[in-house]
Amino acid sequence: MSQKNKMQQTNTLLGGIMTLLLGGTFVGSSIFNIHLCNQTWTLNYSSSMVLTVICLFHVAAVLGSFLGVYLVERIEKLILSRIYLFLMGVASILKVIVPTSMYGIMFSRIIAGFAYGLAYLVVLIHGGEVVVKELRGTTIAFVNYVVFLGILVHAAVSPVAISDYTGEPSRILGIAGIMFSLMAALIGQFMSYESPVFLIRKGRDAEAVRSLIKLRLESTETMTVQQEYIDLRRMVEEDEVSSWSIFSDGNWRPVVLISLGKIAAVLSFNAAVNQVRMVVVDELLGLDTFSVSGVVIISIRIVLGVAFLFTIDRCGRKPTQTLSAFFSGFMLTTMGGIYMQLSCVSIPVASGVFLVYELAASTGVYLVPDVHLSEGFSTKKKALSIAVIQLVEHAAYIAIVSVTFTWNFANPDIYGAILLFCGIPLMVIAILLHVFLPETAKLTLRKSRAAFARVDSLYGTNKELYN
Repeated sequence: MSQKNKMQQTNTLLGGIMTLLLGGTFVGSSIFNIHLCNQTWTLNYSSSMVLTVICLFHVAAVLGSFLGVYLVERIEKLILSRIYLFLMGVASILKVIVPTSMYGIMFSRIIAGFAYGLAYLVVLIHGGEVVVKELRGTTIAFVNYVVFLGILVHAAVSPVAISDYTGEPSRILGIAGIMFSLMAALIGQFMSYESPVFLIRKGRDAEAVRSLIKLRLESTETMTVQQEYIDLRRMVEEDEVSSWSIFSDGNWRPVVLISLGKIAAVLSFNAAVNQVRMVVVDELLGLDTFSVSGVVIISIRIVLGVAFLFTIDRCGRKPTQTLSAFFSGFMLTTMGGIYMQLSCVSIPVASGVFLVYELAASTGVYLVPDVHLSEGFSTKKKALSIAVIQLVEHAAYIAIVSVTFTWNFANPDIYGAILLFCGIPLMVIAILLHVFLPETAKLTLRKSRAAFARVDSLYGTNKELYN
């Protein structure tokens, strides 16, 4: 697989990737924002009102996903990319025009959430259908990875709220959002290719073959392209005779297993755990007011994440995810037990444990579930299945941030309960995934969804899948 071929398949997802990057700045302001109370738009409003504005992004993201269920079956991906880039651009313009208005920020978050939810669903479906099986894991994990880059951008800009600089963090992020949206719209216009699966389902087989030729950087219909087209067509034909219900034909298995994977991801990276870690890092660095802990933590996650990004295809999805989830949970549980037992915990010790935790969490607990979302479902059920799992994920984010929003994280007495609450279920989920999760690395899209469903009458026996 040439480097140009890899880039060709990633470039066709450019609009969605850029939307998710900008969405990451909104995610960061929800679950990774130690400076929230210092931002101008929050002043003179109750904590419940601020919390509502924060959560509206996640609510809108869910609505955007369900809207995507309807649109993705009817509209080509290039048009959809224009829609969510336009929405993200509007959200960014609002942040530039009214960065200090609570209502302006509220509408900005609603519009951005809508764009984010729509883009997430479209990118996962489109990415899974255009990327070759050898690179699907790395490519889709990278799509998730850019969300962390967006969170890093937010973490870097957020301290402006308590600095001597007169600029508003929201306005700075809005300007960046407008620039990135325009850039992605202009470049993506010439790099996007339609999914062969979408074209086959629409009866446009000749176009599907031409799309495959372009995606694989071939000049003619080679044997490889022909075989891939035949496999995709066979998958579509098999799926067309199945039910629309996401809980029939064995589809309940990937819905349940990937939902568990998403819950594990939320338990490993949420508002409560992040606040604990940021306070510890600030104390280690001796920073009382001007916090850079967010930049430090996310930078470590990104650097370590790059190192492990390519293991998802080489070492397999299952070991990458389950080991990451188990050891992340183990480190959180260990640190929670220490806080429960000791009245005073050494900051260097806590920082060391959290560093090991970051190493474990970077290897796959957050990256792999999206890979499974892109490959685990029948083409007929995929969009709705992804939207339902996105609902589970965002509901978990909302639940944790709502419960802990007014807690005093300067008080270490609450750390033990938070870390144990997240760590113990994380280990349990890791064990369940180890037992029931199939390995789908380097399987075709057709074989991946069959490995999850385990319905021999529809997709063939387990032995046939791995041959």
